[in-house]
Amino acid sequence: MSGFTTSTDIATEGVAHAMQLAGDELRLSAASSDELNAAAASLASALARFPDGASRDARKSDAIARLERAGKAIGAEQRRRAFV
Repeated sequence: MSGFTTSTDIATEGVAHAMQLAGDELRLSAASSDELNAAAASLASALARFPDGASRDARKSDAIARLERAGKAIGAEQRRRAFV
């Protein structure tokens, strides 16, 4: 362990934050637009790592499904705000 933060560490942290945000209704509704945009970008980047979409590997399929659910929750909050 070098003690240096890598871009992979930052990306992983962004995805973890996005997943937590999407899973907590109160945090999701209290998040700023910038936080929602950053979370959506992190999730989109993570999904791009699975170019073939759903896989036969159960763990990959589960990961893709969880990322997509989180993205849908964040997207729904962004759309809700657009109409408020």
